[in-house]
Amino acid sequence: MLAITYALVSAVLYGVSDFLSGVQSRRRHFLVVAAVAQTFSATCLTALALAQGSPPTRQAVVWGLAATVGHVFGTLMLMRGLAAGAMHVAGPLSAVCAAGLPVLLGVALGERPTPIALVGIALALPAVWAVAAGEGGGPSGKSGAQTGDGSGGASLAGSGTGTPTASHDDRAGVRDGLLAGVGFAVYFVALAHAGAGAGSWPVAVCQLGSLVAMWAIVLQQRAHRRPDGGVRAALPAWSVGLTGAFGALTYFLASRAGGGRLTIVPVVASLYPAFTVLLAMAVLGERASRTQVVGLLGCAAAVGLIAAG
Repeated sequence: MLAITYALVSAVLYGVSDFLSGVQSRRRHFLVVAAVAQTFSATCLTALALAQGSPPTRQAVVWGLAATVGHVFGTLMLMRGLAAGAMHVAGPLSAVCAAGLPVLLGVALGERPTPIALVGIALALPAVWAVAAGEGGGPSGKSGAQTGDGSGGASLAGSGTGTPTASHDDRAGVRDGLLAGVGFAVYFVALAHAGAGAGSWPVAVCQLGSLVAMWAIVLQQRAHRRPDGGVRAALPAWSVGLTGAFGALTYFLASRAGGGRLTIVPVVASLYPAFTVLLAMAVLGERASRTQVVGLLGCAAAVGLIAAG
């Protein structure tokens, strides 16, 4: 039960981070917002790892770097889907793959959830899709660019401020969504297998590696030189980085509490789009589509069933 609680807290924090990312990316270039958020996230988690007093182990570094590869690759593929104007497909597909692929791997490795938990898992995947996809008509019905938090689903940055929007290309969206989902699944699996005795170094290493990659992308794209891309103007993205950092940390704690099992924790953590949509409704007064309402109810039922199992 402790693992599910941590995973649910992680989903809430990821959802809040994605919401804040969307709000910030309406005013500033999303690449700069992501890089600034990543800076705060990496700083926070590295300071925490150092404060714990134990040096990074080889295992922590290896799994942290593996998580970095998944994190950065998933981010790039999701950003490519955004730039192609296919986020209505790429966003929800990446969220479902990020939840579903670890489950398949866990089952292949011998994990056997209870029948009730299996029903919850089966319900969670279409529920996440419904919440993230919506009807594609409003800001909360689209998925936004992933930031430095390790998540990648529904945000308010559907238009990707500062990014030219092309015509919708569903085939490109399927491709980018699947690739992004594979990347985020690698991220989830790597942190889940980092193991005990590593402190929070696996998460810190992942965030530091992602920090280098994100700023390299910003400099290569010259996003910081665009009118909406000033770094100083994006400093309010500290809130994105802080919530994302604790989202990553609580996911790591959930994985340790769950013994590294892949059939439960990644699924619960992947429900974060529900909290992004709920925040958009509560704070910005946006209306959820019927599809999203059904998805929100499905997410709630899924958590209940998984916890009961």
